[in-house]
Amino acid sequence: MNYNDQIVLEESEGLNRYITKVFAWMFFGLMLTAMSTFVIIVGIGISEAFAQFIASLSQVILIVFILQMLLVGFISVRLEKISTGTATFAYLTYAIVNGFTIGLWAWLQAGDVIVAAFGITAISFGVMAVYGLVTKQDLTKIGSLLVMGLIGLVIVSLANIFIGSDTLDFIICVAGLFIFLGLTAYRTSQIKDFYYSSLGDSRMSNNLAIIGALMLYLSFVNLFMFILRLLGGGRR
Repeated sequence: MNYNDQIVLEESEGLNRYITKVFAWMFFGLMLTAMSTFVIIVGIGISEAFAQFIASLSQVILIVFILQMLLVGFISVRLEKISTGTATFAYLTYAIVNGFTIGLWAWLQAGDVIVAAFGITAISFGVMAVYGLVTKQDLTKIGSLLVMGLIGLVIVSLANIFIGSDTLDFIICVAGLFIFLGLTAYRTSQIKDFYYSSLGDSRMSNNLAIIGALMLYLSFVNLFMFILRLLGGGRR
C-alpha cells in the first residue's frame, strides 16, 4: 500500500468512526426518550390521578413544543462557545423532556398502531439515512428548500390549532412525512461535512457530533409522530 492509499484509508476509517459516534449519540437519545415515555405510560396505567394530570397537560402541549425548540436553538446558536459537556447535557435533557410529548401521544393510541408506526419509521429512516451517506449528490439546495418547507409547516400547524381542520391536519401530516424523509437524507449527508470541517479541533468535533445526533434524533422522532398520526385516531 502506497502513501496516498494509506492516507485515504485512514481518512475513511476516521469518517466511519465519526459517523458511528453520531449514530450512537442519536440512539442513546432515543433510548432516554423511550424510557421517559415508558414512565409516563406506566404512571398513567397505575394512577388515575396521574392520568388526569397528564390529560390536563394535553392543553399545554404547544408550550412544551416551543420550550423544546428553544432548547434546540440554544444548542445550535451557542455551538462554537459552549463546552461539549453543556451541549451533551442540553441534548440529553431534550431527549428526556421529549418523552413527555411522545408519552402523551402514545397514551392516545392503540398498541398495535404504535408498533406499526415504529416499524415503518425505522425502515424509512434507515433507507433515507443510508442514501444520505452513500450519495455523491450535493443535497445542500434540497436541504435549504426542505428547511423552508419545515418553517412553513410549523406556521400552518400553529394556524390549524385555531382552525381545527381535519383535512388540513391530514395534509400537514403527509407534508411533514415527506419533509422529514428528505431531511433525514440531507442531515445524514451533513455528518460527513461536520467531520471534515472539524478536523484538528476536538471540542468542535464533539459539539458537531452532538448537533448531528440531535438532527437525526429530530428526524426520527418527527417521522414517528407524523406516521403515528396518519395510521389512526386516538383511543380516547
